[in-house]
Amino acid sequence: MRRRKFWLNSLFGVILLLCLASFGTLLMPNSSSEVIIAVISLDVALLALYISLRTFYSIDEVNAISRMDGNVMENPRYRPNILRAVFLFPQTDLTETSEALMSHLMNLFCDKNKQSGAHLADSVQETADLLVLVPYFIKTYDQKDSAIQLNSVSRLLTTIKNKVNNFKEISDGSCKVLEETVRLIESVVAYQSWDISNQSDPTKLLELRGSLFINPVTSVLYYDYLGLYFMRRARGVIVKQHEDASLRELIGYAKDCKGEDSSLVIVYLDKAISSFKRAKENVGDDMFWAGYIYFNVARAEYLKSILNESHGGTADNAWEEYMNESIRSWITTNKIIAEHLTPIANGNVSWLQRAFVSEENNVRLSKVIMQMMIEQPLTDYNGNAWVKSYNEIIDTPFSKGIPVPDPIKLTDSLKEDICTLLGEI
Repeated sequence: MRRRKFWLNSLFGVILLLCLASFGTLLMPNSSSEVIIAVISLDVALLALYISLRTFYSIDEVNAISRMDGNVMENPRYRPNILRAVFLFPQTDLTETSEALMSHLMNLFCDKNKQSGAHLADSVQETADLLVLVPYFIKTYDQKDSAIQLNSVSRLLTTIKNKVNNFKEISDGSCKVLEETVRLIESVVAYQSWDISNQSDPTKLLELRGSLFINPVTSVLYYDYLGLYFMRRARGVIVKQHEDASLRELIGYAKDCKGEDSSLVIVYLDKAISSFKRAKENVGDDMFWAGYIYFNVARAEYLKSILNESHGGTADNAWEEYMNESIRSWITTNKIIAEHLTPIANGNVSWLQRAFVSEENNVRLSKVIMQMMIEQPLTDYNGNAWVKSYNEIIDTPFSKGIPVPDPIKLTDSLKEDICTLLGEI
């Protein structure tokens, strides 16, 4: 690009010198009309040549910028590398990790970076890849800190939308998927901040055209959060005014759910299960996303089984294998991270590593509560008997190894639920 501009500027200089020289001949005495006409014709021809070359190369540059060929959004085999984030952000503090993540995402869209259509698509896709990490930073114990993180995410969204709007002025027809992906990012952030910001509008998920997403990651992101939306609606009908209900209380309320409410919950759960299974089709062999998706399917299947049983139907244990798949995925993910990530000074591990371990503990504790609530024997993630009695769960190495308080608030209430259930035995 620079060589082309240098060549054109040199040509302009030569043409300008020739025009000045030819203009000088007009000032010579005894210049005939034929000479004057010839000189003017030459000048016009040279200027026309320069303008035509500038126009040609300008069109070529616009085409190069607007070209979307080969962008990752239209690659059906694309896979993210979330594990890379653990190595990319080794900070041990929540705030430092959040700042590093947001700085990385903002740098993807800074002006000095090349922003052709394909590069812009790559940057937006990487943002979508890492979007799953955002809840770890906006749902903290400190509401003030959560508000700060939300403001950072809002600034990022504004930057992305401005970049895409500028690109639309060049090529409106080639960025429909790009626009829809940006809307997906905005909708997911709105859902993630549903409990924190009163301005969040989670219904934006329903306005998206999910069939446009070719990239497996954006498809997983769309269908997973659509399923979570319907799960949230089902939960709202079950608990009604008890918004802060724990998992144990939610299951108890589900057992007591009757009549029209029960039918509506099943409708929501069917939609959630359908969405989660669509997401599962796009997960492939990605362990990280599998941990999330299988856990979500298991919860929806479990609640539906309880409601069907309360209507006189047969209990379905399909949820248990989904839960086991989720646990196995998280265990494998965390083992790989532990083996390849060297602990920082004083034996501290990165914030994201601790967050992923909390996810594993969350799934395993949830399964314990779900089995206890329907009076099933406790089994491990391979379906084998784990302990002989519920009381033994407290003394297992797994239970003793869970930190209190949990760094991302996932397991604290679950441990309280287990203690409450043990006290009721």
